[in-house]
Amino acid sequence: MAGKYYYTTFKISKMCGVNPTTVQNWVKENKLRAFQTPGRHRRVQREDLIAFLKKFGMPIPAELTQNPPLILVVDDEADILDMIEDLMRSGSAEVEVAKAQSGVDALLMIGERKPELLILDLKMPGMNGYEVCHKLKSSPGTQNIRIVAISGDHSPAVKERILKTGADLFFTKPIDVVEFRTQCFKLLQI
Repeated sequence: MAGKYYYTTFKISKMCGVNPTTVQNWVKENKLRAFQTPGRHRRVQREDLIAFLKKFGMPIPAELTQNPPLILVVDDEADILDMIEDLMRSGSAEVEVAKAQSGVDALLMIGERKPELLILDLKMPGMNGYEVCHKLKSSPGTQNIRIVAISGDHSPAVKERILKTGADLFFTKPIDVVEFRTQCFKLLQI
């Protein structure tokens, strides 16, 4: 699996059904590999946690073996793609982020693996966001993909049109990053 995911000792304690102090002791006794953040909080990489559980014959929780939700970000501006990718990866929620710079590339990627969430710019050369949204919402195989549309156009007509096309949410650029991330994760239910 691409990407590295980290867990707090509290999260590990909930997954394993033990006290958080027990997890901290595993780390102190060098049984479970971890690192400390500058704030002195412990973090454990997914692969290290799985190796620990296997070594000690403990059951591996389902959430460690399942793929995290896939978010596909589609925008023709590379800096916007990178900013949204960083925003979605920040925090403790695990997500996988893929990027596409055109509507056609997005549809091709979706043909290979459906994302749980699509963050879609409306104004792109070639196939625009409205067309991508319409195609996805018109097909039974992709109609359940959650779509968050973004645009630099602040016109109420733009918002009304994309929501009628099937988008779940609409945000204008520049994006209120806190609200945007909160609403995206609410759609993903994480």
